[in-house]
Amino acid sequence: MNLFLKNLEHKIEQAVKKDMQKILKEIGNEKIYAVALVTDSDCITLYLAVNTYEFLEKHDKEYLADMDLSEEDIKNLKQGFASLTQWIPDEWGYSDNDNSELAKISKQLYENSKSEDFDDEEYEENQKLFFETVTSALKHLIEEKVFGEYSEEITYFISMSDDDRAEEIENNSAELLNPPDIYETFLSRCIL
Repeated sequence: MNLFLKNLEHKIEQAVKKDMQKILKEIGNEKIYAVALVTDSDCITLYLAVNTYEFLEKHDKEYLADMDLSEEDIKNLKQGFASLTQWIPDEWGYSDNDNSELAKISKQLYENSKSEDFDDEEYEENQKLFFETVTSALKHLIEEKVFGEYSEEITYFISMSDDDRAEEIENNSAELLNPPDIYETFLSRCIL
């Protein structure tokens, strides 16, 4: 493992703690239901995405007005059996910003990737270590209740934007980060 990845876990934890303080102020009295750390297919960016029930309801209603859905889909949306954006971090209401601590880590991830020259096997191993590191950092943050007073009710996962592996990464990380009941609910998610 390269030295950069060895020190990354602590950096992520410290960055999320600082960034989450700002997000919690912005959220106010809304109730968080999901938190994700999101990366890209090359693992050179990392951002924190947070969503609340209140933002989800408002956002799905906005989408509903612009979409041509079947009556069955509309019924499922209104009854809360399905969602358009519930598990899509890019559509969530809250995130760290361009000047956040995690944005600084993304710059470091990018610079580190330019300095490494991996063959295919090393590249895969590096990505595996990256996900283990990010998952471990998120697990520690959950244990410390960094995400607010209802931390034990929140669904946590790691996501990857614009990649075919996203669902597998989300499901695997959700299993590692959540109690069985929350994980099972996450697996049964219905996205229209």
